[in-house]
Amino acid sequence: MDLTERDFESYVKTMMRSMAESLAQVTDTIARDDVTAFLAAILDARRIFVLGMGRSGLVACVFAMRLTHLGIPTYVVGETIVPQVTTGSMAGDLLILFSSTGRDGVATRFAVKAAHTGGAAICVVTGNRDSPAGQIAHYIIEIPCDPFLRPDAREERTCFSPLGTFFETAAWVFADAVISGLMAAKGVSVETMGTTHANLLGLFLIPDD
Repeated sequence: MDLTERDFESYVKTMMRSMAESLAQVTDTIARDDVTAFLAAILDARRIFVLGMGRSGLVACVFAMRLTHLGIPTYVVGETIVPQVTTGSMAGDLLILFSSTGRDGVATRFAVKAAHTGGAAICVVTGNRDSPAGQIAHYIIEIPCDPFLRPDAREERTCFSPLGTFFETAAWVFADAVISGLMAAKGVSVETMGTTHANLLGLFLIPDD
């Protein structure tokens, strides 16, 4: 499809509006009780571990960053500073897995091992509640994106959400909304979060007087 500069601008804005509308629709499908249980699990957890593959992993990383700003001890699975898992060592911890399909082999196997060996509770943020990951979870946030991907037009659907984009976008928005909920629950202000924001690189880049 050949697009002029004006057509391209219009197309991009149309896609942005379509995604915003679909996000609003999928938001209404997320069960209130699931969200309440998820928030409570985070607040009760000793430590949080987040996990995801590919772009879902990036969502997990930004969620971990904000949890850290809230003063919640959080680790991204796969990083070098993640504590060793031994029998019972994750009791009281929460592992949060982001996975559109819930079938990520490595991620799901790690979740199973953490649950059975370390004793962590498992939360899965997924597009498929009945997936292998969903079946081993203690908490599930289902973001069922497929019904909102415009099945009436194959080409438009592909452009609208290539390779799982809509789940990742919805999961990111959900994660940021959860942070807002946690701020309210913990009574943490934006100013307080700012005091825990990383600044080491910024200090390094400030020129000497």
